[in-house]
Amino acid sequence: MLQVRQDQTDSRIFDPDPANVERRYTHFLDLYNGLKKEYPALLNNLSFPRKMLMGNFDPNLISTRCSAFESLLNLIASESRLRNAPAAIAFFQDVELNEAKKLIDEGKFDQALSVLETSFKLLNKVYTDRSRVVLSVLCRIVACAGSSGGALAGPVERWAQLALRRYEAVSDSDLLLIYVPLLHTCISIWETLGRDKSHLIEELNGLRRNGMKVDSVPSLMEAVDNLNPTN
Repeated sequence: MLQVRQDQTDSRIFDPDPANVERRYTHFLDLYNGLKKEYPALLNNLSFPRKMLMGNFDPNLISTRCSAFESLLNLIASESRLRNAPAAIAFFQDVELNEAKKLIDEGKFDQALSVLETSFKLLNKVYTDRSRVVLSVLCRIVACAGSSGGALAGPVERWAQLALRRYEAVSDSDLLLIYVPLLHTCISIWETLGRDKSHLIEELNGLRRNGMKVDSVPSLMEAVDNLNPTN
C-alpha cells in the first residue's frame, strides 16, 4: 500500500485526505531501474532489495523492503528531475490508467470514473496543478461523461469545472489541443444538465477567431489518448 500525503511539516499540519494505491514489488523495481538508468548519479547512495523467490512474507524482509521503498520515494519527492522522469510517471499513473482504460472499453464508465478519481487524487499530490500528467487524468475524467452518453454528466460536472479553471493559465501547444475537445465535452455536459453554455460557446468562437481548429476535432478521450505522456 502506497500512501501519498501533502504534509506541512514546519507547521505540523498533516494531510487529512491522503491518496492510497497499491503497488507490487515489480512496480518498485521497474521504477528503480528506470531512474537508475536515466539518473545514475542521483541514485548512487540508494540500495534496493533483491527479488526473493521464497520468504516474501518474512517480517524482516517486509520491513527491509518498506524502508528501501520509502527511501526511494522520499528521494523522488525531493528531486523534480526524478519525479518528471518517464519511469516515475509510469509508476504513479499506469496501474490506474490501464485499469480505467479496460473498464472504459467494457463500457463500465462509472467504475472507470472511480479509478480515475483515485488516480487524480494521487497525481495531483505528486505533480503541479497544470502539469501534463495531472491535466491528462483530469480531462480523462471529463471524457468519461462524454463517452457515457451523458449518464455521468452530474457526477463529472465539478471535474469539468475544475478542468476549465486549470486550463485558464495553460499555454503549452500540445495541451491546448485537448482544450477544444474539452470545451465540446463541457458544452455537452452543460446541455444535459440544463446549464448556461453560452460562455463556453463564446470561448470556442474566440479560439476560432484566433485561427485554432475548433470543428471536426477528435473526441476528448481520443485527444487525451493521443497526448504525449511526458510531463
